[in-house]
Amino acid sequence: MPNTAFWRSLPVLLILVLTAVPIQAQKPRTFCIAFYNVENLFDNQDDPKTEDEEFTAEGKARWTTERMNEKVRNIARVIAAINEGNGPDVLGLSEVENEAMLKTLLRQGGLDRKGYRYLHADSRDQRGIDVCLVYREKSFRPISYRLLPVDVSAYDSRPTRDILMVTGIAAQKDTLHLFVNHWPSRRGGREVTAPKRMAAARVLRRTLDSLFARNPEALVVAMGDFNDNPGDASVNHLQYSPRSEDLRNCMSRFDWKAGQGTEFYQGSWYRFIQILLSPSMGRYSFTGDESDPCSGIHIFRPDWILKEDSTGQRIPRRSVEQDGTIGYSDHLPVYLLLRW
Repeated sequence: MPNTAFWRSLPVLLILVLTAVPIQAQKPRTFCIAFYNVENLFDNQDDPKTEDEEFTAEGKARWTTERMNEKVRNIARVIAAINEGNGPDVLGLSEVENEAMLKTLLRQGGLDRKGYRYLHADSRDQRGIDVCLVYREKSFRPISYRLLPVDVSAYDSRPTRDILMVTGIAAQKDTLHLFVNHWPSRRGGREVTAPKRMAAARVLRRTLDSLFARNPEALVVAMGDFNDNPGDASVNHLQYSPRSEDLRNCMSRFDWKAGQGTEFYQGSWYRFIQILLSPSMGRYSFTGDESDPCSGIHIFRPDWILKEDSTGQRIPRRSVEQDGTIGYSDHLPVYLLLRW
């Protein structure tokens, strides 16, 4: 016969079990987005199609295999140390010479065990330096990518880098649109070269306006080396639009006068490395404050990638120092932590 006493007591037993073991809400995971201008990550082979003669064994940098490998190890060490040694989930890079060097970088200790993959395309830049995206497979799944050409022929006969646009699924959940930038440099003077950076800003802003017209809630991250500071005309044109959503510039949180910059040049700090977010990214704010999506922004500056200059400033150790030693980069990485 059925044990009727047991079945009568079952609801009480279930209540006791459920109240004794509290149900925990799923803990949000951290999602890390970073950008790093790795300053001349070149191989030591002379490519006849590009101006890379400096980075050969006979060139100005004396780019022997040993020196090249030291540079690669140094950059890998920096990337692996970001985000408290966990590395970024998504990483934009600039000044990578080619796909072979990117593969060599990702095979280095500390990176080869993190499950990184990459998207890369050759640039029209005459030095041959490219932008690319590195991502951890378990964190980000690309759906599509394309290059946005930046035409500066009205101002310069030398072409510049394209903008890399990548759309994918972040944390197995949301569609994220990433834009990796390396805008024209200030070589030749800030004012003379400003129209070239404005050309890049217009290309990206038009793309964003089209994207937001289809989906005002689109999740957008624009990152890169803009070769202009927050508040400069080109960045303002990118950040604000009368036709669609504005972007939040996370680097506006830092005070360059207090040394909170990403590169140091002729006695001053600059904030050329920037990460900008669409308003909808506020739901993933690191602190939970939706009005401040940039709360998790950091400039990565451990003491071992810095040196002391003649004035006592702690500044980045360049790829090739004046004494010929191999350092890291003239730019510091920037990373953003989100709660996904």
